[in-house]
Amino acid sequence: MATAQQKLTAKELKIRITNNSKLYKTNIDKAYSELNGLLKQSVILKDSISEMKLLDRKCRYFYGKNMMDSLIITSENLQKKSHLYKDIYFEAMSNIYIAETYSINKFPDKAISYLNSAYKLLQKGDPNSERIFYAKSNVLNSFANIYLDKNQPKEAAKKIYEEIESGKQLKNKNERDNFQYLNYANLANIYSQYNIDSAYHYAKKSILIKPGDVADDKSMIDNYSVIGKVYKDKKNYESSIKNFHKALYISKKDGTEINANQIYHSLKEIYEILNVKDSANFYGAKIEQYELKTLKSKYNSLQEVINKDKKEQENSQNPFWYWVIPALAAIGTTLFFTYKRKNKNTITETETKPDINLSEAYHDLMELLEKRDPAFMFAFENIYPDFSKKLLAKSSDLQQSEIEFCALLKMKLTTKEIAKISFIETRTVQNKKYRIRKKLDIPQNVDIYYWIDQI
Repeated sequence: MATAQQKLTAKELKIRITNNSKLYKTNIDKAYSELNGLLKQSVILKDSISEMKLLDRKCRYFYGKNMMDSLIITSENLQKKSHLYKDIYFEAMSNIYIAETYSINKFPDKAISYLNSAYKLLQKGDPNSERIFYAKSNVLNSFANIYLDKNQPKEAAKKIYEEIESGKQLKNKNERDNFQYLNYANLANIYSQYNIDSAYHYAKKSILIKPGDVADDKSMIDNYSVIGKVYKDKKNYESSIKNFHKALYISKKDGTEINANQIYHSLKEIYEILNVKDSANFYGAKIEQYELKTLKSKYNSLQEVINKDKKEQENSQNPFWYWVIPALAAIGTTLFFTYKRKNKNTITETETKPDINLSEAYHDLMELLEKRDPAFMFAFENIYPDFSKKLLAKSSDLQQSEIEFCALLKMKLTTKEIAKISFIETRTVQNKKYRIRKKLDIPQNVDIYYWIDQI
């Protein structure tokens, strides 16, 4: 593989980076798996622009996955490289990423100082440059995030309105619509904290304006989450669950996890209200897994933040230390006890149930199906975590309903059983099997149940 990579020309590298950019819009995990190899190539070829572009993409990946410890390390690397190569745009972007890590770790003043540095850098750039325009909009967006972290949503909304106003200068309609689609989704997310009617309005507006050639992404996750929250507040739990599950489906398909925990909490609350204990427990477990992972990342990123600040301030007295060390200690203590509690629970479960009981799992899944519970697919994928991914690798245009249908085949439900559970005619089930066979290119002489079972 290394030998093959060394034969890459500068042109071939640029083509692969462009293809990776397209892939990133649909599957950030798959795109990320290619980045380190491409980075090595950019260094071998001494292609500084490609190197910075790939480092920037890694930063976006870590931000989307809520991996703040990896984000700050990679953003510092980008900062050093961009300063060395005298690239204003990427140096500004590195400051924006660093600001995000400070803000998430509850150091808003430090975050703001990095955003101000980013804006000053961008002021030196060509005001007519497209990438300078987008970098400035990223600064505004990060300011909005900081205000949200400070629990000042109205101030955050003002920054997004500034972005919306700036978007009027974009001449191309498709480009302008895409820009405003992102802004309206951000605005909906902000309004969801204090004005539910406005939140719903902007989420719908974002969905309406989204260009058809743009893949579902974090903004669409935000839109469905906001609509789910609106329905939840109005006690329309069925519609709420549907929208939350749409958001989770995009999150799973795309790989973005940054707001997943909010959705888990909402679903857990709904199922507790509806007294559906299995589903409530399922999302309770999801919350615990997510929070433990996030807490580890936050603890590590806080250590990196402290080390960075120490280098900057080692020759001067800095009151920052009087409260940052207790903060680190508090997170460390919380992490220790959370891990200890989770580990204890795991041991208990292992003692009583040493192996996954597939028969019991099948029974639980059937119960969810019979109740027509939307949590079925998430419970199913908890047992078969790569099922959707493998199907989509076979045929990327599979719809969610088709993936769910394949899950029923994986459970070896007969045509009659699927018809009964899905409230459709047996002929419709047979037609669906035919379409699935065609989409997945399953040979006629191969049993569809056997083929699906190998996934």
